[in-house]
Amino acid sequence: MNSYQASLHLLIFLTLITTSIASPIYSRIGCNDTCGIVRIPYPFGIGADCSVNPWYIVECTSSKPYLSALNHLELLDVNLENQTVTVKTPTISYCLNPYWVSNKRMSIDLGRSPFLFSKSHNKFVFEGCGNAVMMDNGSVVTGCSTYCRKGSFEEEHKCYGINCCETTIPHYLKSYVMNLTGLHGTGDCGYGFLVDENSYLRGRFSVAAKKASVPISLTWILTSSDIQDCCQGAGSPFNLELNMGDGTSVHTQKCFPGLRYVGNPYLSYGCEVREECARCPYNCYYDTIYEDDGSSRLTNFTCTPTYPMSSENKSSIAIGNILSRSLSS
Repeated sequence: MNSYQASLHLLIFLTLITTSIASPIYSRIGCNDTCGIVRIPYPFGIGADCSVNPWYIVECTSSKPYLSALNHLELLDVNLENQTVTVKTPTISYCLNPYWVSNKRMSIDLGRSPFLFSKSHNKFVFEGCGNAVMMDNGSVVTGCSTYCRKGSFEEEHKCYGINCCETTIPHYLKSYVMNLTGLHGTGDCGYGFLVDENSYLRGRFSVAAKKASVPISLTWILTSSDIQDCCQGAGSPFNLELNMGDGTSVHTQKCFPGLRYVGNPYLSYGCEVREECARCPYNCYYDTIYEDDGSSRLTNFTCTPTYPMSSENKSSIAIGNILSRSLSS
């Protein structure tokens, strides 16, 4: 075959691939996959027939989605890769009389729901003059205290220890109690909250508003009875073990789409080949970074007839290989 014929065959191949690229499917067939500006992918669904079980039913009211079985919390985002939802929850606050110490307490319990407060995607924040402690079943989980200086916070949603402190939570939680203690002599207000880290860094809310609420990240749990198969390219569901910090753990099933695919791995028909891979006439590869919660991100896409190796002898993960790994958080 001469070079002209080879080029022609390659052009025809790329043309066929281009026309076969389809948009991923995120909801069950016959179900809406958006409410307002929020995508609602399966296992969640708008209506009882569109979700995996009643806990995952989403009610769409005035173009805003709510988890009807979870205290009707407003749903801000569903992340399939992280296996989390972002919802609005209330803050705890106080405003001080200058002559005495103020204490405030608030508790939140997710009960028997298949949701946990995410260890990896939340942070505990206190804005004010004093200290804040998070407890679970009578034991201290985490906490922080501030150096007090009269005036406003250094910079909104950025804590450096002056009038604001922040810390991580060491494990997943089903419930927590938050105690705030404001110091006398300041006359200022203070606010404590568990908050989705990305939303906090981007400053998407105000805690000073009346009846303020903040975005928080919840990990959702699926059992083997909820899910039997993942999409093409994802293989069988993985079993993840989530540490609860009290000597117990919670198990959840998770679908990982093959690195070649995008879409919803929780639907057998929900995944499509990534566009760059579909356009590659050879083998497509990525370098992959895995996070401690099982999520991953891809870097350094390569389209080549040979298997690439980096200068540091770190192999990329080839599309189509069967991956076996044990994940725990």
